[in-house]
Amino acid sequence: MTPNTMMKPETTPKMQKQCMSAVEYFQAKLDCEMTPWTLKGMMDQNKMAEICLIDVRSNEDFAKCNIPGAMCMPLASMSDKMNSLPKDKMIVAYCGDMSCGLAPKACLELAKKGFKVMELCGGLATWTEKGFPVNQKA
Repeated sequence: MTPNTMMKPETTPKMQKQCMSAVEYFQAKLDCEMTPWTLKGMMDQNKMAEICLIDVRSNEDFAKCNIPGAMCMPLASMSDKMNSLPKDKMIVAYCGDMSCGLAPKACLELAKKGFKVMELCGGLATWTEKGFPVNQKA
């Protein structure tokens, strides 16, 4: 085993097997993530029609603060609303922050159903940290 090999954990270290190289992993990761700067650039260039931005947090969290142009689609009810999503556009999902886990779960479910998906790196927290625009309840 080389240091650049990702291992799939099994029941014991001796039972681990190679699943992908570090190069394959990081390429796949980059292919499935959108940075806040890329999204902001799309906003600035009026290219938001090319994607479908979804906020997978709760309705309550969405109402408090969200990224302009985002559609509220909580992960808990996503399967009921999935048919309303466009198959011909890239779906970009975000949640609260990088430790949230809702956006990767949503992306996995959407990808299984044949949607093109990306996760917004860092979620709403990173977006707001950069000073990018939000719709916020006063």
